[in-house]
Amino acid sequence: MNQSRMKNIAIFGATGSIGKSTIEYVKNFSDKFRIVGLTARTKIRELQKLSEIFKVPYIVVEKEEDAKNLKSSLSYRAEVLWGDEGLKELASLELVNTVVIGISGIKALIPTYYALKTGKRVAIANKECIISVGNLLKEVAKICQAELIPVDSEHSAFFQLLQKEKKEYIEKLILTASGGPFYKTPLKDFSKITPEKAIAHPTWKMGKKISVDSATLMNKGFEVLEAMVLFDIPLDKIEVVIHPQSLIHGIVKLIDGCYFMHLSPPDMKIAIAYALNYPERTRIPIVNFDLAKVKKLIFEKPNFRKFPCLKLAYKVGKLGGFYPLILEAADEVVVEAFLSYKITFDKIPYFLEKTLNEFKIPSINLKNVYDALELHERVCEFTKNLIKRY
Repeated sequence: MNQSRMKNIAIFGATGSIGKSTIEYVKNFSDKFRIVGLTARTKIRELQKLSEIFKVPYIVVEKEEDAKNLKSSLSYRAEVLWGDEGLKELASLELVNTVVIGISGIKALIPTYYALKTGKRVAIANKECIISVGNLLKEVAKICQAELIPVDSEHSAFFQLLQKEKKEYIEKLILTASGGPFYKTPLKDFSKITPEKAIAHPTWKMGKKISVDSATLMNKGFEVLEAMVLFDIPLDKIEVVIHPQSLIHGIVKLIDGCYFMHLSPPDMKIAIAYALNYPERTRIPIVNFDLAKVKKLIFEKPNFRKFPCLKLAYKVGKLGGFYPLILEAADEVVVEAFLSYKITFDKIPYFLEKTLNEFKIPSINLKNVYDALELHERVCEFTKNLIKRY
């Protein structure tokens, strides 16, 4: 491929599951992709190893001390940046034309915003940004002629399925959920669920926070809110079904009764490759599966009583305004409290709902991402205090 068509990629969250999958994919296509930027928060040694392999010219870490140590340890000359300013600088670089957002949490908002503002393609696997200020990000993308392409399997499925369908033909978007590790666990035993058990997802290899969210079905609730924003679909047209096989990633029901389904092996490299190559496709070296061995596809209705977090997501979707951001911020704190053994698994929805009910909504407009980050921090502090008083 000509150098002019080479895509220069910056991977935010290089040592996480999305980052690793992206690197695993692009290393097989060195004629099409060049990694020019990597970031990580705490896994500095792993980041250094990756940087050395690809001779990455721009690296970002969280702390200034880590940046200094890393720069002196590299065997080649690179620009090592740190903190939010480092994320902003890398996302804004003219050299970079494609950004992969694999950072979890609201911290991803800064690189996402500045990548869009500078007209880049953003392959995003971060729900928090879309839930909190998705409409703002879409507006920036439109004004700056940037692209926002989802990487998580469900929204990638919808992105692909909806390419040739008019919005007026869409009857339903149906999100599939594996159900997580506790879908068959009796509700009375939820208080006994440990963090170790909660982070063991049956299908996907993910970080601790998203694994807990998947176990509570909060993650699926976030995906409902994300779909509503990304595809401009009313909340009452978005459903969730339990599909423990995790083969169907998204279903679109049309007004004439047709159902279009997106089926693929549960491998994140598929969605990543699509986002990086869109509108083209490439052959991916993945393990294929035999359709003949799939005797039947299983679908069940979700149990809202056992998993009230999913119900909370629909509630805030109806309320709109700041409520999705408040739910997301509260969840960040509550899940961390569970992982730190401060609360039990069954109390996660309790504290989420308590925050939604008691946090006083400010009479402000979110004019930029920094306003959103400030409000997010206020909600986090409020929720932390709720848990302390418990």
